[in-house]
Amino acid sequence: MLNYFSFQPQEISMAVVIFNLFLAAIISFAIAFLHKWTRAGLSYSQSLFATLVMLCVITAVIITVVQNNVFGALGLLGAFTFIRFRTIIKETRDIAFVFFALAEGVAAGLGHYAVAIVSTIFISFIVYLIFKYKLGSASGKKLILLLTASAPIGEDLLNARLSENNIAVSMISGKKHDSIHEYVFYVHGEKLADILDKALNEMARSLQIINYEIVSSRESIEY
Repeated sequence: MLNYFSFQPQEISMAVVIFNLFLAAIISFAIAFLHKWTRAGLSYSQSLFATLVMLCVITAVIITVVQNNVFGALGLLGAFTFIRFRTIIKETRDIAFVFFALAEGVAAGLGHYAVAIVSTIFISFIVYLIFKYKLGSASGKKLILLLTASAPIGEDLLNARLSENNIAVSMISGKKHDSIHEYVFYVHGEKLADILDKALNEMARSLQIINYEIVSSRESIEY
């Protein structure tokens, strides 16, 4: 019978420790690459990739050490209270992946190898389905247009020029820096990407468009 209140350190097999860390490392890389592969935002932080890998392995180490000792777990909890985290995670999806890495680290550290492997595969499959079939996303017939011009371009003017292509726009924001005008438009229509790109190329000179960028409305951008 295990004595969870024992002050005596309990020897852990080196083979168990190595296997726990090895499994946690494999799972953590799988989670990190899944996060990178399924990310739809405009920016990607390599530090989050490293964080997911390290978090899973470190959690496995912690759980392996304190799993049979309540006093050790409480001491570790007390040590963590001195740590402050100031980094703000903007994407709720990133938070979910952090918990994903933590959960798998706990499973590996406790030696629940079947749970760790099966849950990783199952959750990864769910994430893949959401990414593959764009579950919960806005309609695929919607885009964001980031446009920079040397002359003002109103919503009505752009709609008039794009109406023949069955494309409509609505302005989200607009600002001016010296003689440069920057706009963000919400665009919707049929077969948008290729038609919109061609139409903007044709009217670039007449509307004094300096540059433009077409972004999927599913992607995360800040205005």
